[in-house]
Amino acid sequence: MKFFLSYHQTSNLFYKIFILIFLIGSALIIGFSGVIYHRTYQNIQETFLQSQHNLVNQVKENLDQKIQMVEYAFSTYSSTQSFSDTMEQPFSVTNYRQVREINSQLAYIGVMGIENASYQLVNLNQHWKIEEGSLKQIDDTEFAAFQALIDNQRYLYWLPEDGYLKMVMTLPVFRQETTALGIAEIQDHTIAQLVADHDDSFLNIFHADGQLLFDNGEVIDSDLHETMIAAAHDDGIFTDKENNKYVVTQSDYNQWYHVIRLAPASVSQAIRELRSGLIVIGSLLIILFLLVSYRIAIVATSPINRIGELLKPKKQGQKLEVNQLISDIDQVLHQNHDLAVKVEHQKPELESLFLLNLFRGCISEADSHLKLSQFGYEVSETEHFAVLLIQIDDLCGRETATIDIFLLAIENLVSEIIPANLRFQPIISSQETQGTILKLPESVDQKQVLTYCQKIHQAAKDYLKIKISCGVSQSYDRLVETKLAVDNAKEALHYRMNLGEEVIIFFDDIAAQLDNNAIVQYPREAESTFLDAMRSGDLATIKTSYTEVVREIIHENKNPLTIESALFKLINSIVQLGQLLGADHTSLQNSRKVYQSVLNQTSLFKVEQIIYQELVLPIVETTQAKTDREIRSLSEKMVLIVHQQYDQDLSLDSIAEQLHYNANYLSNVFKKELSINFADYLQNYRLQVAKKWLRETDLTIKEIAANLQYTNSQNFIRFFKKKEQMTPGEYRKRSKD
Repeated sequence: MKFFLSYHQTSNLFYKIFILIFLIGSALIIGFSGVIYHRTYQNIQETFLQSQHNLVNQVKENLDQKIQMVEYAFSTYSSTQSFSDTMEQPFSVTNYRQVREINSQLAYIGVMGIENASYQLVNLNQHWKIEEGSLKQIDDTEFAAFQALIDNQRYLYWLPEDGYLKMVMTLPVFRQETTALGIAEIQDHTIAQLVADHDDSFLNIFHADGQLLFDNGEVIDSDLHETMIAAAHDDGIFTDKENNKYVVTQSDYNQWYHVIRLAPASVSQAIRELRSGLIVIGSLLIILFLLVSYRIAIVATSPINRIGELLKPKKQGQKLEVNQLISDIDQVLHQNHDLAVKVEHQKPELESLFLLNLFRGCISEADSHLKLSQFGYEVSETEHFAVLLIQIDDLCGRETATIDIFLLAIENLVSEIIPANLRFQPIISSQETQGTILKLPESVDQKQVLTYCQKIHQAAKDYLKIKISCGVSQSYDRLVETKLAVDNAKEALHYRMNLGEEVIIFFDDIAAQLDNNAIVQYPREAESTFLDAMRSGDLATIKTSYTEVVREIIHENKNPLTIESALFKLINSIVQLGQLLGADHTSLQNSRKVYQSVLNQTSLFKVEQIIYQELVLPIVETTQAKTDREIRSLSEKMVLIVHQQYDQDLSLDSIAEQLHYNANYLSNVFKKELSINFADYLQNYRLQVAKKWLRETDLTIKEIAANLQYTNSQNFIRFFKKKEQMTPGEYRKRSKD
């Protein structure tokens, strides 16, 4: 119901489009189906005719081969001496051996020749014949009939009889005198079997003189003989009055014409399924095209209907006409003119949006030329462009929330100081920067741009009481390259990290340094010392070593990007150490804030303070107790190793390798916990062992020195005397007294 309602309420344009498309589509479908049917019918018919042509050739070849075998067998037998001797034998019913021999030859001929055929041998000189295995006398009538056959000049005769085809061959073949006849009676059903497995078993065989030799119940009309002969020498196909098609071929062996018929029902049966399929498919396609036509008509008219609905809503049952729609569109055009006037007043905002899209790289080159003409900009081929970015370094005590107001003020300063013919409209490009595209002729160079920037600096300082920095990009020729220029101007501003506040930086001046200092230089030794200090928890050492790490990072890296990367590495190392030392979650969470500060801050001093105050100190404070336990545990392990391995080549490096710690870190830990250097502790312990050995053993001074890893016993003696105010020998003597 909804379909018909919508149908009746549709405009006349819909009906015209729908009916036209449906009629054209239906005609194309019907015509295409007809062409397919016709061509397919012809192809199938040609295929069947070719199949019948192959069949008739096969019948011809099979029959010729069998006849040739019979002819060859009779001819071969007639040339033997046995045949000559047999022909001299008179009729005798007692001559069993001769009869068996002839029957044997006839049986051989039957095997070599045609199946289910009967063979005879007629002796014309002696008036007898062998028929069906029996010896029979020939009477005068039969002899006269045989004699009549050989009056002609041929040696092979074909006689169609009722139910069979008789082959009569004069023997011997290669002699002028005929003494015998070889007869083969080929049954009609034997020949009919050659086409018995096919749809149409029609088969006619004609002699070269037109005599019908074989048929299987049907014979072509006699008036088609000439047509048949002509077709045999052409394409082998001819048609009768009833439009039945026949295939004929002529034997090269005996010049017979073999004719078979293409069954009329064969092509019809083969094409029946295609015909039914085409009808079904064609019907479905027509139905489908009906729906498609309806859909196309709806789609084609829906924009018009939609426009009509937007222009003036229709009443129930009212049809939308094209003329009415055109009238409504004219009315809309007049209204749009008024709207265009209003839009003209919003041109500055649109211009700012256009420039902001240029900064973001969202304008194509074609659109940029169009927008330039819309906003009244004239750009000559000799002019080039540059991007000026201004960023506030210090609000000088004002609240951060007022930064938008100062950016607007800077925008006004730029508009007043830089002439309008040398720039586009200044805009606020981001929350922190003000941007301007400079439109510079060849006569304006970098020095002139620097002068404008200095005036803006001074005006901001005098009137706004704020500190600003300027970054100027490289010059470029195409406005679509503005985004790259903006990125370069930002890179120039970022270089303030090296130069400080209130600077004017041209990207061309720092580009070479950016290329040459792209590799990050990182002080790993200073970092290792600093991390060891964090492990020890000594704040004085931590502060000193941290300051040294930052100093080396700044000294070795001249590029702000590489400085940032090096600082990020330092922050990562601090966070990883905090995780190993078990710092609490809150301390580690500060790393996000620190990362952001490194990205946003331009003062290296502030960055250094933020990392130390927000990350280093909280980690040290939250891990101090754990660090103290770790130090005590490490010092106890070191003392145990000394007590167990004092007689080995022991050093701080070897112990560090065993405990998997840095040697300097272990040295600091040992001294902090035991208030003595590791080397002094080791020597003192070895001294105690030496005194024990002097008291309790008979080891010589030299052996004791060697066991305690002294390479020279004199060194041991000097050290012992220095500590005990006597030599080892004197000590042993006194202890025994």
